[in-house]
Amino acid sequence: MTSPATISALRSVGGLTIVAGTLFIAAGAGAWYTVTKQLRDEKITVPGNAPILAGKPVQGPVTAYVEALVIKSNAERGAGGRTFADISDALRGVDGSSDEARELRNQSSALSTAASLRTSLMTSVLAYGVSAFAAGLGAFFVVVGSRLRRADGG
Repeated sequence: MTSPATISALRSVGGLTIVAGTLFIAAGAGAWYTVTKQLRDEKITVPGNAPILAGKPVQGPVTAYVEALVIKSNAERGAGGRTFADISDALRGVDGSSDEARELRNQSSALSTAASLRTSLMTSVLAYGVSAFAAGLGAFFVVVGSRLRRADGG
């Protein structure tokens, strides 16, 4: 049989666990809301050449991920399939004042901009994952805490 002091301690820990879980849920929901609001405020729409969700507003983890994929694809196509390394190698072999060098620098700049946009979108996808994890962990804490609060020693 469990002593009354142990039961009281379990109930106290259960109460604290419920409070912690509630805070985790609130933090997760708040982060999800904030990221969604910031994406909505950008008024980005998934372009027509997207494999899925074309025309949908970017306001969630899936649309942000699809937009990042489209940006990558478009940037690679715009650079003729070249990477930063390819462009750097090509720039070493041409006259710096030539039209070809200017075109290569433009492609490099476009790739850089695309990489920055993709990084921002992937960061938001990651933020959605972390906020969902926090809320899920909070829900788990609430369930465990409520079970501990019901400890009866029997």
